[in-house]
Amino acid sequence: MGLAAIAVMEHETDYVMSFGDVELNFDRAMVMKQGNPIPVTPSEYELLVHFLLNPERDLSRDALLDAVWSCVSSPNTRTVDAHILRLRQKFEPDPNAPRHFLTVHKVGYRFRP
Repeated sequence: MGLAAIAVMEHETDYVMSFGDVELNFDRAMVMKQGNPIPVTPSEYELLVHFLLNPERDLSRDALLDAVWSCVSSPNTRTVDAHILRLRQKFEPDPNAPRHFLTVHKVGYRFRP
């Protein structure tokens, strides 16, 4: 399935984006992997959405902090790193050799669908 796909589910049209075996349903705020719902925190969901809307772009930790945690008092770049680790654990085929959530040395991260 491509990066952006429109899917018809239960006689309703939902906006769904996917990568690998993961689907994010924007209308239902659900994340599925191999057809099974995967629980995510609100911050993990927002980070995942931001990555899906910015594929193949180098994103600094500060840019990710601004996009996802703009209203939270005093988060730091380690917050981003911890959330990326959790996304890798939940959505990478091999979290130790990421294919989707890539580290960009001295920059931050890049999402590759």
